[in-house]
Amino acid sequence: MKLRLLSVLALIPLFGYLVSAQTLIQLENMQTPPACYGVMKIDVPIQIDGRDDEQAWDLASWTEEFVDIEGDAKSKPPYTTKVKMLWDHECLYIYAKMEEPHVWGNLKKRDAIIYHDNDFEVFIKPFEQQAFYYEIEVNPLNTILDLMMPKPYRFGGDALMHWDVRNLKSAIHVEGTLNNPDDTDQYWSVEMAIPFKSLTTFSRKVTPNINDYWRVNFSRVQWQHELHSGAYSRKMKNGKYLPENNWVWSPIGIINMHHPERWGYIQFMDTVQHVALPKSYFAEKAAWNIFYLQQLYKKQHKKFADDLAELKNGKHVLEEDRKELVYAIFINRNKEGYVIEVKDVKHHLTVTLDNFGHYTVNYE
Repeated sequence: MKLRLLSVLALIPLFGYLVSAQTLIQLENMQTPPACYGVMKIDVPIQIDGRDDEQAWDLASWTEEFVDIEGDAKSKPPYTTKVKMLWDHECLYIYAKMEEPHVWGNLKKRDAIIYHDNDFEVFIKPFEQQAFYYEIEVNPLNTILDLMMPKPYRFGGDALMHWDVRNLKSAIHVEGTLNNPDDTDQYWSVEMAIPFKSLTTFSRKVTPNINDYWRVNFSRVQWQHELHSGAYSRKMKNGKYLPENNWVWSPIGIINMHHPERWGYIQFMDTVQHVALPKSYFAEKAAWNIFYLQQLYKKQHKKFADDLAELKNGKHVLEEDRKELVYAIFINRNKEGYVIEVKDVKHHLTVTLDNFGHYTVNYE
């Protein structure tokens, strides 16, 4: 691993937002590679009914089973969750199957806080260079919450709840009986058709091309429940709700889904092939590792480091990154702001990332 360290005096100080810093143990837990999935293209229609019994779904492989959001730091979830995906020129199709002996839900108003029920959540970041992303939540009653995040909460982002996925189609199937505690259910499933046009911005069309990558993740929120007069509700102890479980496709390493740099990758395909990580992944991972270490350093020293040698507590984390990377830190006079530059000499690209979380990927 090559290290090139530069310190630049800036005339204008850069003041970052308050960013929650992880412990070094949490950072070590955020080193697992993201999950990858190849989404097959189809040319036949799919009926959105909550089932996967159309022949087209036979073309889609299952994802790996969901794990705890903290990954290997926690035990395997007791109920299986897995997803498969397809696409055509109009939509991304998602089918999720969730093993569940007690299928229940209470929330019926659109854009209610759906994760107060057991729910399934979709996170989509279609543009590599842009910070914003989309979130869709659905419960077993097929009640939808959809929103757009201009940037993650930890960078001062605020959820735009008025945003809707126009022409979204979703359906639920319950293998069992909804809201009936007198029997044991098998599973509930979600089927969605997400129109690409609804994710398009004024200046950017989102319909993917063959081999394009998107950042995507899925989360299943699972609560312990109790019964009151035969009705399900979240379980309480000493007047407080017991904490929920968060089971995900691609683990984050900490309990926070709003780290899009830790989501999985989907690649849009028209033939069956192996899905590899995009070539920008290694430089991006290294840049974010330095970012996390800078947050830990500032928490202790009240300023950012201008030399990687000062981040010695995380040296072992950086040494796990690829040797083809060249690093630089450009820092302002008061050490209150910086820009990281990570160059991947093998893949001919450079990633820049500042203390605000703004980043770019420049391909030579």
